[in-house]
Amino acid sequence: MSGLRVSEAEFRSLLVDQLEILNGAEFDSAHASAKRLRTSLDKVLINRGIPQPFLLDQLARSWGISYIDLKVNDVKTQALHLIDEGFARSHGLVPFDIQDGNLKVAMCDPRNQQVLEKLKAKTNLEVIPYFAPENSILRAHLLYQDGLRQMLRQTVLDEASLLLSSQQPKGQAQPAVALLDRLLEYAVLTQASDIHIEPYEHEVLIRCRIDGVLHEVLILPTTSLPPLISRIKILAKMRIDDHRAPQDGSFDADVSQLKFDLRVSSLPTQWGEKVVIRLHPKETITLELEDLGLLAPDYEIMLRNIIRPHGMVLITGPTGCGKSTTLYAALTRLGVEKKYVVNISTIEDPVECNVPRISQVSVNPAAGLTFPSALRSMLRQDPDIIMVGEIRDRDTAEMAVRAALVGRLLLSTLHTNDATGAVARMLDIGVEPFLLASTLTLVVGQRLVRRLCTNCRETTAPNKSVIEALKARSDSSSTIDALQAQNLLGKGADPLTGMRLFKAKGCAQCHGRGFRGRLGIFELFEVSDQIRNMILERRDVGSIRAAAIEAGMKTLFQDGLGKAFLGYTTLEEVTRVAL
Repeated sequence: MSGLRVSEAEFRSLLVDQLEILNGAEFDSAHASAKRLRTSLDKVLINRGIPQPFLLDQLARSWGISYIDLKVNDVKTQALHLIDEGFARSHGLVPFDIQDGNLKVAMCDPRNQQVLEKLKAKTNLEVIPYFAPENSILRAHLLYQDGLRQMLRQTVLDEASLLLSSQQPKGQAQPAVALLDRLLEYAVLTQASDIHIEPYEHEVLIRCRIDGVLHEVLILPTTSLPPLISRIKILAKMRIDDHRAPQDGSFDADVSQLKFDLRVSSLPTQWGEKVVIRLHPKETITLELEDLGLLAPDYEIMLRNIIRPHGMVLITGPTGCGKSTTLYAALTRLGVEKKYVVNISTIEDPVECNVPRISQVSVNPAAGLTFPSALRSMLRQDPDIIMVGEIRDRDTAEMAVRAALVGRLLLSTLHTNDATGAVARMLDIGVEPFLLASTLTLVVGQRLVRRLCTNCRETTAPNKSVIEALKARSDSSSTIDALQAQNLLGKGADPLTGMRLFKAKGCAQCHGRGFRGRLGIFELFEVSDQIRNMILERRDVGSIRAAAIEAGMKTLFQDGLGKAFLGYTTLEEVTRVAL
């Protein structure tokens, strides 16, 4: 927030006197830390557990203006082009909407009257300032590029073939360099998690994974593949002369002042090398458990188990289901709950996001730093809370269980289809039943579904085939009970009759997709005394799952169906990931 101008006295008045979320000593400590580290006070406060959206919203309220967590979809073209890009970048602002003769402008410093007067003079409109995070403004600045606008409208760039041809005008960037830069800009703008470059017999297809679903971006001629792949390999420090073996690499990128760590994977296919680039923002994160999509009862279960002084909490699910995000949110919350008087350490492969006041270790097998060896060394560093990125083998599992057994809280992930499957997986790895029963406290199974755009979603009555399919499920009775417990279904003779769901329509704000962002659906398997006895007896996973459901555990499908009834997502999305 380089454009933010807030004095120490103003912060103290807001946080100590008005909101009373810090006492004087805590504030003085944060202020001294900011001076010592030569950074801004707001960054220190965020790193010490005050969520950025909350802090910015409260500041905006104290100034008598509105806060907006600006999304690219919020920016209207008509408003954007009223102000030239140079002025917008130099003053840290983005005009994003026009209503009733008023120009809405997102600003890093919305109290700068001089800039507000210039905006009014330039546009002949009344200017309504909004306070917005700097990162969201930097991302929106990419919209000034016409090529990206065309990509957003999902049109093929007319100049794409020219870009990679010998007709490139002199003095311009090399074709492959320019194309890769544009692809990265588009991915950052749309908040894509991955870029897929896929060669086929007559074309090269480029797709981006946005909100968990692949969207076609460009179709290029096959002649474009070699220079583009070579450019990526050079940046990622991969072998450009080896086209027959899979390779992995990484490189850093700065896109519109937003820094990213890019992980690259290449794989030889029938028609050439396929490359997937995963984008990781290099931002200090302050995730909140409340933002994950947990409903109130599940949130209480999660919080109750992660604030325990010892035990083991596992997050399960397939690759890309948000396990790391959940772990980071839990660690952030633990730091706040424990007031940062505990030693929190992580072992990851690799470190994905920087978390304030947490020691993070990236494994390096070439140097002998593996999960088991790092965990063994970490246990000699007086840890209170340990996060292991993934339990993959017997050595890591046994070390993790023993760490949880001797008074530490351990968090990790497993690849299983559901929460209760974690028990069978840990036993199969080789963990003794008595050790697992003594340490395991909670397993969270999760998936990600696309979130409906609240601007254009519509209610709909499900057809008879949907109702019959729900009734035909083996868990229909427990599903109805779970929904009734949440007051989402009536208690009549046929509660499914008359239920209302929501569907995606599509509008300008969501670019016709009907969805904006993602949320989690969860299955929280809390280990009770009954379950511990079943683990000791090596009961099969089916029996354990039946006992957990009978004790009140909601399945992934039940949680997803409840969120479909609440209008957060669609039934189709739920069935796509949690049949």
